[in-house]
Amino acid sequence: MSILVIDSTTGILPRLKAIFEDRGLTNLALAKTAAEARALHDEKAKSTNSIDEMTLIIIDGKLDDGDGFELCRQIRDMPAAAHAYIIVLVSSAENKTAIEKAKHSGANDYAVKPYDGIEFIRHFMVYAYRKTVLLVEDDPVIVKLISALVHKKHLELITAGDGTRGYNLINTISPPRLVLLDIGLPGMNGIKLVELIRGKNIWRKTPVLMLTGSKEASDVKNSLGAGANDYIVKPFQIDDVNKRIDKFLGEVK
Repeated sequence: MSILVIDSTTGILPRLKAIFEDRGLTNLALAKTAAEARALHDEKAKSTNSIDEMTLIIIDGKLDDGDGFELCRQIRDMPAAAHAYIIVLVSSAENKTAIEKAKHSGANDYAVKPYDGIEFIRHFMVYAYRKTVLLVEDDPVIVKLISALVHKKHLELITAGDGTRGYNLINTISPPRLVLLDIGLPGMNGIKLVELIRGKNIWRKTPVLMLTGSKEASDVKNSLGAGANDYIVKPFQIDDVNKRIDKFLGEVK
C-alpha cells in the first residue's frame, strides 16, 4: 500500500516525509506534475499485488502542468486507485468554488494547505479513521499475516514492533479504524498500552483486539479489564482472525 502526493511545490518532499512518518505512514511517493502522477499510476497498474495499490492520494488543486480537479476525475477511473481515499487540496476554507469543484471531482474529501495546519490535519483524521489499522506486534510472522489480511481490505497498516514504539504512535497518529495489540510486547506490555490508549479521550471508542500467546485466564481478564474489546489466542487460523477483524471493521468503504 502507498500514499501518493501530487504537488508542484518546490522542496515539499522532505517536509511531507517527516509529517507522514511521524504518523506511522512511511510508504510515500511524490509526483510534482499531473504527467508524473499518470506515469506512477501506469507503473502501479502493472502489478496484481494488492500491496501495490494506492491507499491515499492527495492532489493539489493547482499543478504546474494542469488542473488538479480534472486530474482527480481521471485518477478516480484508474484501476490502481479504485480503492484509494482521495483528498484534493484547496487554497482556503473560504474558497467555496474550489471546495465545490473538489466535491464534484470524485474526491472523498478536500483539505486546506499547509500540511501541518489545523484544517489539513482535521480532514486527514477522517481518512485515518476510515482507512488505517494499527498493529503492535513483535513477531514478524504475525505481522506478515495481518498485513496481508489488512491489505486485501484496501486499508493501510501502521506497525510498531514493541510497546514503547506503540505508545509513541498513539501520541502522534490519529485514531485508526482498529488496533491489533499483542500482550507480550518488549518495552511495554500490551495490557499497559491498552490502559494508556483508553486514557486518551479521542481513542476511547477505538476498537482494540488483543493478540495473545498466553492461555492464562488472568491475562485475558486483565486485558479486557484494561479496556480491550476482544482477544484471540495464538496460534490462530487465518479465517478466524479475519472474521474477528471484520467484526470490528464493519463495512469497509
